[in-house]
Amino acid sequence: MDPVVVGRLARQGADPIDRRSDNPPGSAVFAIWPQAQLMTVKPLVLQTAPGQQRVATLSDGTSVTLDGATRLEVRLGTQRRQVELVRGEAFFDVAHDTARPFTVKAPEGSARVLGTAFDLERADGRLELSVRRGRVRLAPSGLIHPTADLTMGQRAFAKEGRLSAVRAFDLDADDWRSGWLETDGVTMARLVERLNRASPTPITIADPALGRQRVAGRFRLDEPQALVRNLALVHGFAVRETPSGLVLSR
Repeated sequence: MDPVVVGRLARQGADPIDRRSDNPPGSAVFAIWPQAQLMTVKPLVLQTAPGQQRVATLSDGTSVTLDGATRLEVRLGTQRRQVELVRGEAFFDVAHDTARPFTVKAPEGSARVLGTAFDLERADGRLELSVRRGRVRLAPSGLIHPTADLTMGQRAFAKEGRLSAVRAFDLDADDWRSGWLETDGVTMARLVERLNRASPTPITIADPALGRQRVAGRFRLDEPQALVRNLALVHGFAVRETPSGLVLSR
């Protein structure tokens, strides 16, 4: 209600509005203060263009490596540390601080740690976590949801309020930080979304059926357009150059 209206009602003898709860004094404040305090912190924005990678060290000592076309919003408060993964993929080597949990959030879910090293990718409507060191808790979005604690060499993803099965991955295999993508089966739609983080030229899929097709292998990411053309030869689809980029179709 407008403060002027509230004041007028009080002067006219109306019952004042009681904003107190049944909780003990101060209890509601303590329940919301850490998050409210964190939201008052102006975020540090870290972002990269397609084809660019960036390494940043946060004020708490955490190292973050951003893949191309990635945006992070970082808030480091006195009681917690929070990062929003707006888009893309990033690798986090988190400085240990038991007093300030480190959480990375996205619409699909969140990952919460104290000190560890992990990769988090937001693509194809899901949030995928790969743990390199330590333990990370993955939670999908929603008020009531299961969680999964992943340890070194484990991977899982959150999508549409659910968690995938936890599976192992090869810690010794090269990853995107060294210019490689290794997969045992990924849709073309997700692969193209991944390649667009490395390609200055946009790549789109015109055929939904092609987007659902799965491909597997070990791919170099430093020449995404050449990779797409090679995949076209193997899987029998067309690559068309347009003023707005490459278009893939049957």
